[in-house]
This record gives sequence, C-alpha cells and structure tokens, in this order.
Amino acid sequence: MLLDQEVNLDLLPHLLGYNLRCAQLALQRQLARVTPGGDPGSGIFGLLVLCCANPGISQIQVSRHLTIDKASVVALVDRAEGAGWLQRQRATTDRRRHGLFITPSGVDHLESLKQGMRTCEQAFDGLFDPAERDQLIHLLQRIRP
Repeated sequence: MLLDQEVNLDLLPHLLGYNLRCAQLALQRQLARVTPGGDPGSGIFGLLVLCCANPGISQIQVSRHLTIDKASVVALVDRAEGAGWLQRQRATTDRRRHGLFITPSGVDHLESLKQGMRTCEQAFDGLFDPAERDQLIHLLQRIRP
C-alpha cells in the first residue's frame, strides 16, 4: 500500500491533457479563495461577460463562444436569471429568438467577479514573465476549437 511512498505517475506528467487539467484545477481553487461566495463557476462568469459586452446576445451565440452545449447554456441562463443577473427578452424581429441582457444587479455581480478573476490571475503572474504569459495564452488558443 502506497501511504507514505511517492506515487509513480508514469506518463501522466508528460500528457498535455493531464497538465491542462491540473492547471485548470489550480486556477479554480485560487478563484474560489478570492471570490466572494466561493467559485462562481467559469460558465456564469463567461455568460455575464458575454451578455455585458454584447447586449441581446442569443443563447446559441453564448453556446458557441463558451464552447458548451445548448442545454448547459439554458441551465446557466436559468441560474443567472433566477439570481436577477440576466433577463431574457423576446426579439422583435424573430419572435422565436430571445436576447440576453445583463441587469444592473448583474453588472454589479460581474464587477465583483472580475475583481476576483484579476486577483486570481495575479496570483499566477509570478510564474511567467509577460512574454511567457502571452506565449502560453497563444499556445492554448491554438488548442481551442
């Protein structure tokens, strides 16, 4: 039994997915420490950012840009709407489409989340110089769909 012995991770440290997941978990733990009320979940943060920057954005556009399925977007929107951060409004040109609009309460909540995100990011800034950070972001963006 491996209680006090070092665990052999075999090929895990050499796998991109394993290292990405470990980095993501480290960022989420830090975000939970610095965000009022704990980790907001990246989905809510991304949803509010998109809705604030793009008033009237559709759920399909949110799904595409956050790279999450439509059912998950509906759940996020329901949660944000229930908290009073978003409103759905039926489009005047296409009655089947709803636009998403951030509320004043949502703007306040988003500002709080942004501050938490900035604090979280600063905790990791010491690991990279600015050029390395830019390069890391560029390399990660190449993986995204």
